[in-house]
Amino acid sequence: MKAILSALIFLCVQTTYAQTKVISAKNVAKEGVDNIKLANEYNNAEPALLTEVMKKTSLIIASAFPENPNPGISVFTQIYVNESGSLDYLIFDIQTGEGYNKDSLDEHTKYAFVTGFDGWKVSKSGKKFSVVAIRTVGKQPVVREVRRGDSSVVDLKTALVFKDTLKIKRLYLNQLELKTLPDVIYRFPNLEELYAGDNELQTLNINMERLPRLKQLHLQKNQLSNNGFELSSNKTLTLLNLKENKFKDIPRAVSKSKKLTTLWLGGNELTALSNRSFRKLKQVHDLNFYKSDIAILPKGIKKMKNLEVLDLYYNKLETLPNSITKLKRLTHLAVSYNQIKALPERIDKLSKIHTLYAHHNRLSKLPPSITRMQNLKILDLGFNWFTNFPAELTAFVKLEELDLSSNNFPDFPEQLLEIKQLEKLYLRGNPFVKEDAEKKYSRQLGQLKSKNIEVFY
Repeated sequence: MKAILSALIFLCVQTTYAQTKVISAKNVAKEGVDNIKLANEYNNAEPALLTEVMKKTSLIIASAFPENPNPGISVFTQIYVNESGSLDYLIFDIQTGEGYNKDSLDEHTKYAFVTGFDGWKVSKSGKKFSVVAIRTVGKQPVVREVRRGDSSVVDLKTALVFKDTLKIKRLYLNQLELKTLPDVIYRFPNLEELYAGDNELQTLNINMERLPRLKQLHLQKNQLSNNGFELSSNKTLTLLNLKENKFKDIPRAVSKSKKLTTLWLGGNELTALSNRSFRKLKQVHDLNFYKSDIAILPKGIKKMKNLEVLDLYYNKLETLPNSITKLKRLTHLAVSYNQIKALPERIDKLSKIHTLYAHHNRLSKLPPSITRMQNLKILDLGFNWFTNFPAELTAFVKLEELDLSSNNFPDFPEQLLEIKQLEKLYLRGNPFVKEDAEKKYSRQLGQLKSKNIEVFY
């Protein structure tokens, strides 16, 4: 009797599986399913349907697993819905850390989807569509970024017992949930690189005299602030990574590193920047203010006489100070994703710039002096407010890449044909770029291509 009952249960489950077509990613080929073909046959889901399917999927996953499994579990799903609103296929893949039987976990997940989607349909049907999603439950295993080798120590336990400390040049204490930086760092007097990012550090005071060879200090993704960060005077540190902390200003401790050339502060809310912030930073070559909530860039930045790379992506700038033109050594300037309406009138003083990113702003014209910036190789003015083609662009003789995507050119800008030397030109997203653009502007596009210019439209 038990044998018959087991057989019936097995048959029912198999029948249900066949109806709902739930397949583990590892069995796709075995089941004769062509995943690539499916992806091409089904349209992308409309936003409302996408939300509906993802909500249902999340509910099934949430009910199938404990609230906070450790290690955590990630469920990747590809769901294909037919014209009637029912599932044709659900292909899933489980990703997790050690401690689970993968086959059992696959079967458990498969059964959860089979029963959860049994008889379910989307509220609106009519055409085939697909939804790709990933849902994670519980704490995910940390994948640490470390560089292993004879000169590296990659965890705290090893650092405490390591004997031949003089040969160690790199110490990795990143992603260990540290609340304080242990004194074990001083066991390695020849240390050149210290990685302590992605921890929970709120205060830090490093005696650089005990680390006389330290060149790189990585402290990104902590809780450090101006009042809780100290470094003693040194002449060795060249790179300081303070991204994504809680600094409001450039910390005073930075000026104590006399040889510092690279300073990364992106991801902090630098709302307290002032002219004084840039004192004693003449030696810095690379300054990163990415996504730092800066509304006004203080004119004191002109004190950074040796600056070569300035990253101001994703801030709240409406203007750039004229004093920025004092940065005569600048080669890379990135001011994209701001609200800038005009570039400085004397931007030509930045004659060494060869890469200028100014996309996603509110530019509608260029200063006449820009024609004298003859070292420009890459110029990105996409996603701005240009309606008339800026004639200044025809003056550049070394320009290799020009991006004018998603501006407001109603017709093909004929002056583009006057540009003598160019390798790549981006025109996508302008009003004149329609389905008939290739036919309508075949002459212009042909001339550009005859000059070996790769045109993207």
